[in-house]
Amino acid sequence: MEKIAVLGPRGTFSDSASIQYIKKFNNDLEQIYYSTIDDAFHSVGSECEVGIIPVENTLDGYVQRTLDLLLEMNVYIENEISIPVQFSLISNTKNIEDIKKLYVQFKTNGQCRKFIDSLNDVQIITTESNMESFDKIKEGNIGEAAIIPGHMLEHSSAPFKIKNVTDAINNHTRFIVVREGALKVDIANNKDIKVPLYIMPDNDRPGILFDILKEFSLNKINLVSIMSRPTKLDMGTYNFYLEINGDFKQKEKIINTINKIKEDYKIKILGFYSVN
Repeated sequence: MEKIAVLGPRGTFSDSASIQYIKKFNNDLEQIYYSTIDDAFHSVGSECEVGIIPVENTLDGYVQRTLDLLLEMNVYIENEISIPVQFSLISNTKNIEDIKKLYVQFKTNGQCRKFIDSLNDVQIITTESNMESFDKIKEGNIGEAAIIPGHMLEHSSAPFKIKNVTDAINNHTRFIVVREGALKVDIANNKDIKVPLYIMPDNDRPGILFDILKEFSLNKINLVSIMSRPTKLDMGTYNFYLEINGDFKQKEKIINTINKIKEDYKIKILGFYSVN
């Protein structure tokens, strides 16, 4: 049985994403939990055959560490899955005014800012995972509260609860499924294509980004994202992360456009797959 690396522990949104992925594609996978994104990435190809990694959230944007590791590691993206994300509050108090300390995971903080900012004189404690926040409240210390995944609310006996403290109703997190090795193109007819890639200029000069974007524009290829990521070599030098969304009929046009840009710039194609 193949193993899938999951950002744990059990009960996290990554855990939920892995369960949904396994059910959706009828995969027989054993979940192996890791405490950090780096650990999950580095397990792919050694302890695990595949990994499911958070890459983007509706409210908080891209997970920067994931983008960096996609460039650094010998992996490719074979699929993706998006799940709804809602956060709840649990507290060892009788009302919201009695909360003195709030535990919140660092990424969760960015998705619940309006609620957190509405609290008065509350000490914010950053945790490594949402389940760490959940476990803190199980200790029963009076005056303490935590923001936890909404699906964990029913598992808490805390005396005070708020069902939804997320900044937006339609909040989702997108997860990518990665494998070790060279890119494999997996395209199905009648489905949209997703192509994430890095473009890595050798040197900086005026007009680089314009030249790159011009090729996509001339060929009517839709870019849904473009980000600059530091090369970590010299201040002010950047690689470009892009995501292409296209119709399956555009497959050859997308490949030809990428090959044209390759004549002038280094490119790492991170994935070439159908969006289910």
